[in-house]
Amino acid sequence: MINFTKELNTEQCEVVFKGDGPCLVLAGAGSGKTRTITYRVAYLLEKGINPNNVLLLTFTNKAANVMNSRVEELTNSNQKMPWAGTFHGVAYKILKINAEKVGYEKNFTVLDSEDSKTILKNVIKQYKPADVRHFPSVNVISNIFSYSKNSGESLEDTLEIKGEYYLEFIDEFRKISFAYDKDKRKSNSMDFDDLLINLNTLLDNEEIQKKYSTQFKYILVDEYQDTNHLQFQIVKKLSQVHKNILVVGDDAQSIYSFRAAQIENILNFEDEYKNTKIFKLETNYRSTKEILDVANDVISQNTRQYKKKLKTTFLGAPPKVKSLTNQTEEAIYIVNEILDFVDQNYKYKNIAVLFRAAHHSQQLEIELNKRGIDYDYRGGVRFFERAHIKDVLAYLKVLNNSKDAAAWFRVLLLQAGLGPMGAKKIIEVVQKVKKVEEIEMIVNNILKGKAKSAWDNFLKIWKEMVVNKEKSPKELIELIKNSDYKEFLQNEYTNFKERVHDIEQLGVFAGRYNSLSDFLAEAILQEGYNSKQIQENKDKKNKVVLSTIHQAKGLEWDIVFVVNLTQGNFPNERASQTSPGLEEERRLFYVAVTRARKFLFLTYSLQTRNWGESVDGPSLFLSEISADKLSDESYTNLSTSFNDEVEYLSEDRPSTSFLSDIDNL
Repeated sequence: MINFTKELNTEQCEVVFKGDGPCLVLAGAGSGKTRTITYRVAYLLEKGINPNNVLLLTFTNKAANVMNSRVEELTNSNQKMPWAGTFHGVAYKILKINAEKVGYEKNFTVLDSEDSKTILKNVIKQYKPADVRHFPSVNVISNIFSYSKNSGESLEDTLEIKGEYYLEFIDEFRKISFAYDKDKRKSNSMDFDDLLINLNTLLDNEEIQKKYSTQFKYILVDEYQDTNHLQFQIVKKLSQVHKNILVVGDDAQSIYSFRAAQIENILNFEDEYKNTKIFKLETNYRSTKEILDVANDVISQNTRQYKKKLKTTFLGAPPKVKSLTNQTEEAIYIVNEILDFVDQNYKYKNIAVLFRAAHHSQQLEIELNKRGIDYDYRGGVRFFERAHIKDVLAYLKVLNNSKDAAAWFRVLLLQAGLGPMGAKKIIEVVQKVKKVEEIEMIVNNILKGKAKSAWDNFLKIWKEMVVNKEKSPKELIELIKNSDYKEFLQNEYTNFKERVHDIEQLGVFAGRYNSLSDFLAEAILQEGYNSKQIQENKDKKNKVVLSTIHQAKGLEWDIVFVVNLTQGNFPNERASQTSPGLEEERRLFYVAVTRARKFLFLTYSLQTRNWGESVDGPSLFLSEISADKLSDESYTNLSTSFNDEVEYLSEDRPSTSFLSDIDNL
């Protein structure tokens, strides 16, 4: 028998013992959420509930496997939880039994992301306008379709959310969507989104809904704040008979609206389920009191929330706010602090630097490279290894050295309609002929059709670069950013705005150099530093962690730096133009703060142009923290940096991403 009162605190025991009926468990950061769910399941099994009658829904297989293993360990049995898994995994299991009822055969195939894109590519070819040079890529279209399905938004509304520049293709998008769905059905296949859509449709069948909602006497949902419209509908239908629905989450950590997550699902839970019991897990086992005091101050500013106040018995140093003159000094300061902690026997792997967006990391990466400190980059790839950064550098390389074949191949193959053979012919010419006019004339006689059109498009960029060859590297980067290449990014990538920000940040870095050759040499050295460190540390795990805050959720470190805390960057200028957007930005900051166990540093730069974006002083969030809770080493008075009045514009939402691998089922 499990001694629950010995192994759990009072808040957790309340959930375990009284979790019948509709229950909303508000689990603060570091409060033992997984432990509580696990013990609740173990308690149900001890009471004699059949595992087949318990449905446990998670967002990752890893989470489901961890809970399964802990339940086995607690109950001293090999009894598996047959219905513990991700939403998609459970949907697959139910649909395999009932496929015919939604128009599929039982041996249907689940398409991984690459297979689904292959089908979608073929459909796009049929409906892509012949006279359009740049049409959204398969990645962009797939992403738009996925968001529409998961959010319940119409295709037209989704296009307005994702970017009005796609609306000119609304008719083509509708045709592609219809044909794509038709082709999947014809091949007896479902993509990831279809699993949820078809399960939701299946549960509209009264007989099926009654069968499964009767079977699942107890339903537990982890990370409920991250559920979308479809997942909400599925949970609601499955809980109709017994109403024993226990959802666990933290509205203060709802940060994935760009993936179609709806905070309303957790905020409106009481409205959906009468007589809801509300439990709060507010005892934090991760951070010091001083860190939690800051977190509590920040999140208290949100109006749309369940009020919670994290508490702990751990004591430590007050979080430090540090302002620096510019972004270079900010990076140097952080690296110096990291080295001081290492001198105190802290491991690099227990230190993390968190940022709002990937393009905020570049200066820090450069400084770490200079000091020979390797790092583990989360939420993307290292700055100088990003495809669009390599593209821009390749454009500059062909300008600087017209015989650079590798750079020529890269920029030429970016042009739609130009393949390796055509690129090779062009390179043979440019390596022999120097004058642009002569090169243009010769190549025009070599290429035909689409390849010729692609070459003409490239010439528009190249000619302008040649005319402006004597300008600074920064000005040349600005030229490339504002060229046809920007339209290429827009139609090729779902996160093209972030990529444009990266290019702007490359321009900030280039601003140090007057010579194009010197700039390219330094950029290439940065790539070299990365490759050398990767080679030297390929078997080592002791690295500083650099991460976007979204990627850091659920993780923790002894020492955390939250950087670039400037207005316009964090909160993000675009996201904070609406009240819901600003509140999500504040939740994101709250997530960043609560990743720290012992030491927290909040830094910002005073310069007016930072990381390629316009900024206006320290972040609003810093002014919302009581001065007596911080060790303030900033040059400005945070409490008087802002006006109380904020004007909100029409709501907008950023881009999205969904399941990418069949292993996530």
